Amino acid sequence: MATPQTRVRIGFTANEFTLDDLVRGILDTGQLGGAVSYSDVTDDVQSISINRGRSRDLDTFTTGTCTVNLLNNHRKYENTNTSSPYYPGIEPLIAIIVDVTTDGGSNYEEIFTGFVTDINLRYPDKNNSFATFVSNDAFMKLANTALTNASFPSTDSGTLINNVLSSSTVKFSGTRNIETGVSNMQAINDVTGNTLSLLQKIEQSENGLLFMSKDGKLTFKSRHTTFPSSPSATFSDDGSDIPYISVDYINDDNEIYNIVNLTRLNGTTQSVEDIGSQGKYLVRTLTRTDLLNDNDAEVLDASNFLLGKFKDAIIRFDNLVVDLTEATTSNQNTILQREVGDLIKVELSPVGGGSPSQISTNEVIDSINYNITPDIFSCSYKLSNADVQAFMRLDNVLFGILDTDKLGY
Repeated sequence: MATPQTRVRIGFTANEFTLDDLVRGILDTGQLGGAVSYSDVTDDVQSISINRGRSRDLDTFTTGTCTVNLLNNHRKYENTNTSSPYYPGIEPLIAIIVDVTTDGGSNYEEIFTGFVTDINLRYPDKNNSFATFVSNDAFMKLANTALTNASFPSTDSGTLINNVLSSSTVKFSGTRNIETGVSNMQAINDVTGNTLSLLQKIEQSENGLLFMSKDGKLTFKSRHTTFPSSPSATFSDDGSDIPYISVDYINDDNEIYNIVNLTRLNGTTQSVEDIGSQGKYLVRTLTRTDLLNDNDAEVLDASNFLLGKFKDAIIRFDNLVVDLTEATTSNQNTILQREVGDLIKVELSPVGGGSPSQISTNEVIDSINYNITPDIFSCSYKLSNADVQAFMRLDNVLFGILDTDKLGY
C-alpha cells in the first residue's frame, strides 16, 4: 500500500502589467498581461488541514477552510523579498488548489479549491521560518457581497439561486452546479442584504443542500435528490469493505423537536406537534421564519416533514475516522471521491457479544476533514442518520419502505 501523494498549487498573482496597481502598473518594465498560472509548492509543504461542511443536519453549510504550512527558509513566501520567484504576487485572495493522486501522478482528485485569505510568517528559531497560508472556499466571496434593491420573479428554488448569483450586484463568476428546485418560491422585491444569507434562506425553504464542492463548484441539491437509492461507500470494522480507525455511536437529545413552527414571508405560521414525543422528551420547538415558499400549504407539508424527522431521538454514527495510509488504492480513491451530502453505510461489530452482532445504518456526510503530514493522511466525517431523516420515496430501495412514518412532499 502506498500513501496518497498530495499536491498544493497556488496561483500567485503574476508580475504582469496591471492598470492602477502601484507595483505592476509601472510603464517601461517589459511586463505585459497574461494568464495567471499555478505554482507547485508541494516540496515545501509541512502539513495540511482541511475542514468542509456543517455541524449537523439542521445547520447550513459554512465556508470551507484549508490551512497549509510551508517551509520558508529561502524566504520564497515573503512579499517583502524582491528575490522571491513569486514576488510581488504573495497577497490575499490568490487561488489555491489541493489535490491528491493515488497512481503516481496520472490522475488527481481535488479535495479543496479556494482563495488565500491570510499569510502568516513564523520564525521559531534563528535557523527556520515557516509560512502559513489560510484559505477559504468561494462561500467567503458570497458572504462578502450584497444585494441592493434587487427584485426576483416567482420561480423554483434552483432557478432563483441562479438569478441571485447572476444579479447585477453579485455577478458570481465561479462555476456552479444548480439543480432545478422542487419548491416554488414567491416573487421578492427590493431585497437588500447579504447574498449568502439569502441563498441559505432559499436552501432552507426547499429543505435541500447548498454547499461549495471540493472542486470549487457552488452546488445546490433539491430535497428529492439528497437520498440516492444506494450508499456510495460502505465502512466496516469486520475486515470487509473500507476499514476505519474509530467511530462514535451517538444516542442523544441534541436534535429532538416535537413542535415545528414554520412561517413564510407574507404567510401564516404553520404549526404541528407530537404529543407523544413531548411526553417522552419534554417540549422542544423548532422555529423558522421568513421562508420564501409561495404558499402556506407547502409550508405545512414542510412542517410535517421536519416533525417526522426530529420528533424522536436520533441514534446515529458520528466522527468516523479513516486512515488512507493503510487503505488499498481502490479504497483510497473511494474515500477521496466522497463529498458532503453523500450517502454512506457504516457497519459496527460491538465488543462483548449480544444481539444483533452487527449494527448497520445509512448516514449522510455532513462534514469532511483532512489531516495531512509527511507521516499522516487521515480523513474524518461528521454524520447524520439517513434512515431516520429520509422521507418515503417510491421505488427507492432504501427509502421506499412502507410503515416508516415518513412522508415526502
